[in-house]
Amino acid sequence: MSPAPAFPHLFSPARIGSMELRNRIVMSPMENLYGTPEGSPSQRSIDYFVARAEGGVGLITLGASAIDARHKEVPTSLHFADDSIVESHRVLVDAVHAHGARIQPQLVHAGPDGLGPEMFQVEALGPSAIQSYLTQTTSREITLSEFQAVIALFRAAARRAREAGYDGIELHAAHGYMLLGSFLTPWRNARRDEYSARKREGRIKVVSDVVRAIKSEVGEDFPLTLRISGYERIAGGRDSFDTQRLAPELEEAGVDAFHVSGGVIDRYVTQVVNGSHYPDALNEAGAAAVKRAVNVPVMAVGRIHDPAIGERLIREGKADFIVMGRPMIADPELPNKARSGRVKELRRCISCQNCIDAMEDRFAMDCAVNPRAGREKELQVVRVARPKRVIVVGGGPGGLEAARVAAERGHQVTLYERSRYLGGALVMASTVHPENQPFLDYLLREIDRLPVELSLGEYVTPDRVASLSPDAVVVATGGRVVAPKLRGDDLRHVLTGSQLRELLAGVLSSELRTRLPGWQRAGVALLGGPLQRFVSPAMLRNATRIWMPLGRQVVIIGADLAAVELAEFLAQRGRQVSVLEMGEQIAPEVGMKRRSEHMERLDRARVPLNTGVTVDRITERGVVVRRRHGSELLIPADSVILAGEVEPS
Repeated sequence: MSPAPAFPHLFSPARIGSMELRNRIVMSPMENLYGTPEGSPSQRSIDYFVARAEGGVGLITLGASAIDARHKEVPTSLHFADDSIVESHRVLVDAVHAHGARIQPQLVHAGPDGLGPEMFQVEALGPSAIQSYLTQTTSREITLSEFQAVIALFRAAARRAREAGYDGIELHAAHGYMLLGSFLTPWRNARRDEYSARKREGRIKVVSDVVRAIKSEVGEDFPLTLRISGYERIAGGRDSFDTQRLAPELEEAGVDAFHVSGGVIDRYVTQVVNGSHYPDALNEAGAAAVKRAVNVPVMAVGRIHDPAIGERLIREGKADFIVMGRPMIADPELPNKARSGRVKELRRCISCQNCIDAMEDRFAMDCAVNPRAGREKELQVVRVARPKRVIVVGGGPGGLEAARVAAERGHQVTLYERSRYLGGALVMASTVHPENQPFLDYLLREIDRLPVELSLGEYVTPDRVASLSPDAVVVATGGRVVAPKLRGDDLRHVLTGSQLRELLAGVLSSELRTRLPGWQRAGVALLGGPLQRFVSPAMLRNATRIWMPLGRQVVIIGADLAAVELAEFLAQRGRQVSVLEMGEQIAPEVGMKRRSEHMERLDRARVPLNTGVTVDRITERGVVVRRRHGSELLIPADSVILAGEVEPS
């Protein structure tokens, strides 16, 4: 007899209409840019979704899938625009079904927010003349007859989805974007006819007309989920109580489940893909309000990264299903691990939003903590027939991951780290930005779980490695931070970012020993010695509330991601922080979305941020900058930190 699941509510079977699900975990609809230019699932798409089906998810919902091939959201959007596409979708459906999961597409007409005008020279269509969040193209107000034609496209697309073997469909009417969502919100819909969003009847009619048309085409027994913002969180949008008032009439029209999200769209999908500064389960109240109003299942989504949160929401009657997006990218085995009580083995999403940045920069989704995302077959971990002796030099995140994978494959692994603790720069990154810590914790727990031999506090030379006669050596010593050379950089109140990290970890180099005042040396000595083996983000965060080797006024020269996160952290610790960047951009390692969030946090923390700065020199009193017209300005500083740039070591 198999043991009871660790989360009994989350892993109880459930239904959406006629669809039976093995558990209550739903994979959120997310674009990944893996589809073919023709709108079919690629082999990469299939491998990606199959990995999540194997991982135990109950229901997979595809990202926005077009009902009109000329009105797609992105160039590789999947579509259901003609009958020729059905067979390629059936391959995906069969592959997912083989592993016990259900799957449905999310049907959309991109309306004012797709790339149709750029790709196919068609007019963008919207409820009103409104600008696309993506391209700033202005849509034309769709006529009533044109909207009836769109409804016919929804009917046909739903029929094709059923013919392909999908278990149901989802309609996207959330976030005030694409055609249905923009019709639904007064924020974008300024119509005065029967589909006016200014009247509740108009908001209901725009969705219910589409729902009824689809049901008449595919039958009442084909499940239909509606994704909708519980609260649009924008001036001029729908009230927080509006969705629960609409929901009963939409249920009557044929909606079989409500997928309650929140917020509206913007250039950085801010309220759709929520950064680390948003609370967990931020749409909980909206989902709970809808659940009180309807008799069909309700799904909650939005920063539910922990299965314990999902269990609570179901146990407390706030939702019937839990929708997870990025957590399923980070760890496709999340459901199986949670069900079997292996929560400590979860590779958790750290909300770094690399998945969004990757699509902007590299035109395909990938994951910062899961290199296999989108490369499931290419990077498949297979046990070896003949184990080898592998030495990994360096215990930072790269070395830990190399050791983990080698051990998973069955190799005999020894990891050498010159410090007396593991994690390298990720320890400090987790100290100043706690959202990084789940990845550090995961790596450390995996190294502890797997048969990896550790040698800490040992600096290994090439001769030492050669004497061990390994079959393979992984050099994972990371990079070195090269600080800019400035006049006055040898003054005693000037530290590089690397030196600050070492001091907070209890390491005092011979160079700093002669420069630091006695009170700072004493603090470093307290953190060093025997205590160094206990260095952790939590310990460092607590220690920095009492002591840091910094004065009250801090100027950081350089604005890479580490410097920006450090500035936020120091401001939280009561320091008056200024950031000076000699280049034109801050945090170039990340994309526009993450960068904009850091700028907002710096602004809220009252941290002045200047780019394009000419730093002339550092003095005992602060940093002297030269302004555009040649005049000098002294920025007072008790401490100066030179952030520098990372180069291969």
